[in-house]
Amino acid sequence: MKGTPHPVLEAALSALRLLHEDPKERRVLQEVGRLYHEGFAGAPQGVVPLSAVYAFMAHVGVAPGFAADFTTLGGLLHALGLWRLSKGAYLFDPDLAREVAATSVGRLPIELLFRLPEPAPLVLLPEGLPAWPEVEGFHVVLEWDPGGRPGVGPHLELRFLAWVRGERGYAPATLVLDLDAQDLEEAVEKTLARSIREASGLAARSLWEARPLLEKEYKAVLGQALSLALYLCQEAPDLGGVAPRPPAPLVRVKGGKKVFPPGEPLILPTGWRWGKALRLAQERKEREPSAPTGRRVAPHVRRAHWHLYWVGEGSRKDPTRAKPLLRWVPATLVGRDLLEEAGFTPEDLPAVVRRVEDELR
Repeated sequence: MKGTPHPVLEAALSALRLLHEDPKERRVLQEVGRLYHEGFAGAPQGVVPLSAVYAFMAHVGVAPGFAADFTTLGGLLHALGLWRLSKGAYLFDPDLAREVAATSVGRLPIELLFRLPEPAPLVLLPEGLPAWPEVEGFHVVLEWDPGGRPGVGPHLELRFLAWVRGERGYAPATLVLDLDAQDLEEAVEKTLARSIREASGLAARSLWEARPLLEKEYKAVLGQALSLALYLCQEAPDLGGVAPRPPAPLVRVKGGKKVFPPGEPLILPTGWRWGKALRLAQERKEREPSAPTGRRVAPHVRRAHWHLYWVGEGSRKDPTRAKPLLRWVPATLVGRDLLEEAGFTPEDLPAVVRRVEDELR
């Protein structure tokens, strides 16, 4: 974590500065902050519809500048307008990121995504996304789509504004996950199906022929990005003792209301104690591969997975009073001594709580 900041953080800050230099785009950034605090009819609290951003861009006469087109510029203004409220940059430990990205999402409830630590957290990946290494970071943004597509009404979306490394630096790209589903696994499957079904003409035939590859690759990219986002939605993710900043408030000024965002980003070391524990476990496994009896001394290895629990007084008799708690369980079942050696305190270690089945009931 020492040395120069992550290059994706520099790219995000540079893009935000360019947007802020244009008076019209600066107005859009302020409007995004206002909508976050004051809400938009029909959308959940704290969720800013991208359609509202496009409408305001047209109202003030914004035209694409350094961005490739109106749509790309709108996506940037939407994500960066939300991110600037807190400017949290979650720098993942590379080993922890690899483990979390490989964790299957499964049938977890959509509602968990409302626990993101801030409006549009920036995930920083030292080694890139495993399924798409050129993606070295991304923002995670909830969005409200009013509908309009055949058979698809108003619904939530999760958008990843990815920063893709290329020959000329980093370029933004948007990945969309439709959330009109019972759980996250179904959301991924629906999104993949629509990606093919909504194409037309020759493109549809080409996509259909390439469907196995498209599903494999895009499903992997969506699943890995989603799992990394879920890591931030835990009750107490390992953030190195750094607390996320609350969003900058909307304050009254002469002529209206305005947001005054923090000047500098806040880097949150994400999962570095878990990463250290995983490395210690691997070192012990290599150093002590087996005991004289043949019984393995090293920590037992199993698939990483997400655990969902009910917590809350009275939840046994009345499930509606329960609160879901999410916990990531790493692939390596690390011993308590390794956790303490990695910097965990007894208060950090997992408590014994009652497990919920795969779905909320």
